[in-house]
Amino acid sequence: MPNHSSSLLRGLSVLDAFRAEDTELSLTQIAARGGMPLSTAHRLVSDLVSWGGLVRTPTGLRLGMRLFELGRFVPVQRELADVARPFLNDLFQITRKTVNLAVLDGNEIVYVEKLEAPDTPTVSRSGERYPLHCTALGKAILAFSQPELVDRTIDAGLTKVTTKSITNGHVFRRELAAVRKTRLGFDREELTLGLFCIGTPIFDGGGTLVGAISVSSLESVAGARNLGPTLLTIARALSRDLGDSPHVAPRDPGQSDRSRTLPWSA
Repeated sequence: MPNHSSSLLRGLSVLDAFRAEDTELSLTQIAARGGMPLSTAHRLVSDLVSWGGLVRTPTGLRLGMRLFELGRFVPVQRELADVARPFLNDLFQITRKTVNLAVLDGNEIVYVEKLEAPDTPTVSRSGERYPLHCTALGKAILAFSQPELVDRTIDAGLTKVTTKSITNGHVFRRELAAVRKTRLGFDREELTLGLFCIGTPIFDGGGTLVGAISVSSLESVAGARNLGPTLLTIARALSRDLGDSPHVAPRDPGQSDRSRTLPWSA
């Protein structure tokens, strides 16, 4: 069993070698990023190609359609994203800006759905992860999460992603307090210089936090604030539509009850 477990983890490390900017990788790159001998990488890659997780090309290896098919079965993608999509479409039509849906996973946000406007480029893609402290989505989620998660996030260190990122724990706590009052979180060039974002949390019918939606790639913080009423209206409508159905709640590490209702989320 230990050998099987070790082989599985090494196989997953092959897939984990791929990053957002990678269309394909060579066998040598996979071995280097996975920290394994070339012969081991060759064997694992061959198994993954047979399974459909990787595809060989004339110049390297690409992720296979089998992974895409499995990704569509993840509950948060199948349930929450399906319900949210019409509301994201409405938000996109109203703002003509890029709109996003994200959930909490561990100590990061994961983009679940994204409608990107052609004239508002963003650095994020569906499936990508970003820190909580430097994104509007992360702040909106963190402000309504359990205090233990806030403490862990600050204690782990608020990294400086850009020169505008908040790195002081006391300042960040004040930021979250403001989000709790307005239900609006702001990214003021904290993830990408020159770009602003506004986000708000979404809840299910039982008052459980399930994620956040945002409008991104805005040119100013004033422009972001102007979208606040629209964003809140869409978020409330989405929360009502989620009803009492068992959608996926955020994964807060250290919390055994993932569906715990927060007292301020009603």
